[in-house]
Amino acid sequence: MIATLDSNRRWRRAFLIVGGIIAAYALLAPLTSLDAAVSANVPLLADRLWFRIATYIAMFIVMATGWNIIGGITGYAAFGNVAFFGIGAYTTGMLIAKAKWPFLAALPFAPVVAALFAALVGLPLLRLRGHYFAVASLGVGVAVGELVQNIDYGGQPLFGGASGLFLPIDSIANRGLFFFYLMVAAAAISIAVTWWVLRSRFGYGLIAIRENEEAAAVLGVNTTAYKVAAFALAAALTGLAGGIFSQWNVFINQDNAFPIEYNVQMILMALLGGTGTVFGPAAGAILLQLLIQFLGGTLPISFDLPFVSETARPIVAQIILGLLLVGVVIFVPRGVIDFFGGRSRLSLSYLRRSLRETSL
Repeated sequence: MIATLDSNRRWRRAFLIVGGIIAAYALLAPLTSLDAAVSANVPLLADRLWFRIATYIAMFIVMATGWNIIGGITGYAAFGNVAFFGIGAYTTGMLIAKAKWPFLAALPFAPVVAALFAALVGLPLLRLRGHYFAVASLGVGVAVGELVQNIDYGGQPLFGGASGLFLPIDSIANRGLFFFYLMVAAAAISIAVTWWVLRSRFGYGLIAIRENEEAAAVLGVNTTAYKVAAFALAAALTGLAGGIFSQWNVFINQDNAFPIEYNVQMILMALLGGTGTVFGPAAGAILLQLLIQFLGGTLPISFDLPFVSETARPIVAQIILGLLLVGVVIFVPRGVIDFFGGRSRLSLSYLRRSLRETSL
């Protein structure tokens, strides 16, 4: 028993050290692109492509961590959280493009409007459970995107319609660096919020709802208020990511502000890393987004399969991605954080237990 505990501590220590080194490199490497570093002949460790990929990874960390609050901690598998991303993007975008607000003044309204919308639709939606709630939340995500595209005012599309919304190009120095660190700050906020939730009375109430909602109600937990608050908190974080994305991308429309695939990706990221944990969704977002970029050929290092044409490559990449995710769900159902933390070890008995836990 003591030997097992020591082994687990060693695994966790090694995992933290490796994670800290990777995080430090990711945060410090972009600084080599500054003019002062270039003039000092510091080797360039991050180019524009790296900035874009790293900013996307930080954005998905925010979304996966936000989903984890309602899906992992509360136990309500929401499939429409991309609606909050789009609402945050369009809130900031409209204030900048139409009201001529500066970006930093418009950004705080993105999480506020997304949270208010989540609280409004959450009151009826969160009365549903299981697959009924999942399907209903997916419907909300699709419906909001359609409404934003088709609402007219005075015979003109209010939010840009099918043509989308173009934001004024900002004059921010070192633009890629600015939005990268801004999205990283949003990711840090989302992780800090999750840490607070898991150590607060509010979080204990959410965990009680996840384990047994009826028992939680009997114990005095206001389940409706707790669920709506968790839904609104998840929406606020997701809306914050959308608000940053709008100015970073300069152009938003239904396709990039309400992409249906984001619903699935943020859930898979949380599952891959470990739902209900502080760092699990962040780890899952990093791994899955790097894998998507690798299979898509975006990274400088990519794969090459014989007898596979360039047009068939995306399909093969999706198949490989699906098989890998199935393997993770079967072999490591509690996520990579649990596995590399030393709490889970592959064995025949562990595989049998995992199959029992993941089967109906």
